[in-house]
Amino acid sequence: MKDDLVTMKQWEEVAREADFTPGKMAVLCSISERQLQRLFKQHLHCTPRRWLRQLQCRLARQLIARGLSNKSVAAELHFSSPSHLCREFKKAFGISPQSCAPRHSGDQPEAPHKISKESWDALRHPVEKEL
Repeated sequence: MKDDLVTMKQWEEVAREADFTPGKMAVLCSISERQLQRLFKQHLHCTPRRWLRQLQCRLARQLIARGLSNKSVAAELHFSSPSHLCREFKKAFGISPQSCAPRHSGDQPEAPHKISKESWDALRHPVEKEL
């Protein structure tokens, strides 16, 4: 095992450089793909492919929240197509990618949530609990 790859941030950097491919990650780490699988199972309790897919979906969520389109996110994160991104995203989060997209400025603002007077008072003046 290469001791210089110990932090999650470093694994994420290697994953990006390897285009989110386990085989390329192994080559970049100078280990066999099978050894990479063993390391992932031992330390992350999943396969490299599964971890990479989860990472891609987390990164996709961040990019979509910044306003990028499904098409550009799919290309940036090496999904085979925008529809592939949508399928994997929905598997990971249970919602479509565009559910995370920022609202357009032309949209009507969301109505404020109503809160009862009692709840408002409780928030403004919390009751201190005795120890």
